Amino acid sequence: MSRSSDSPVPGPRRRVFAGPEQFRGREVWLSPAEAHHLKRVLRLTAGDRVEVVDGHGRIFTAEICRLSDRDSRLRLCGEIAAATESPLHLTLGQALVRAEALDLIIRQVTELGVRQIIPFYAERSLVRAEAWQPGKLARWQRLAQEAVKTSERACLPILTAPVSFAEVLTGIEEMKIICWEDLRHQGDRPPLAGASRPRQVRLLIGPEGGFTAQEVAAAQAAGFQLLGLGPRRLRVETAAVAAVSLLQSHWGDMCP
Repeated sequence: MSRSSDSPVPGPRRRVFAGPEQFRGREVWLSPAEAHHLKRVLRLTAGDRVEVVDGHGRIFTAEICRLSDRDSRLRLCGEIAAATESPLHLTLGQALVRAEALDLIIRQVTELGVRQIIPFYAERSLVRAEAWQPGKLARWQRLAQEAVKTSERACLPILTAPVSFAEVLTGIEEMKIICWEDLRHQGDRPPLAGASRPRQVRLLIGPEGGFTAQEVAAAQAAGFQLLGLGPRRLRVETAAVAAVSLLQSHWGDMCP
């Protein structure tokens, strides 16, 4: 199979997600959810063409061979050059917040190019460890997959089960940043403009009640720099999007 020289599917791109394990030679076996989307939502049939993304950086054009409840397959036609991934490898550590807010954060930061999302328990998180349900991780992964398709990304961000605050402080990133709302009263400017361009950044966003002073001190001791997001108080989902956008504009692929 050669790299396709064909133009992409005209109009809004009709894209499906399939993990590497679903690729079998030149065929792709679709999950029931993706097959249902093609058949019932997009009203496609055998012979129609779509794009398929594997979540690991590769995108292909493919032709629908069959759509049924038991057997849904695509035939690969060619590979498309993907140029939608940011050069900045950004890991977002997001404190656990209410479910609807976290769902929104996962969708939006995936669209903005985050490479990894690590939920964690903060002192002021309303969600506690004893209330964790493993099924939530599968839901977050589905949300990220949908965001990858709609944003035309090539890579699926890594999502993990929640970790402790101490665990989220560890990492190999060259730059580590924690957003602290108390800085909005001090007029501090983030030290981003003068910093050398990092390839990997770890960013921490707190819960609805913000980080405690003790958590901020622990983060600073672990090498994190403080970042303020302006004079206004932001909802947690707004703060996550604002911070990711700011870093992508400085060191990623968003125009400043």
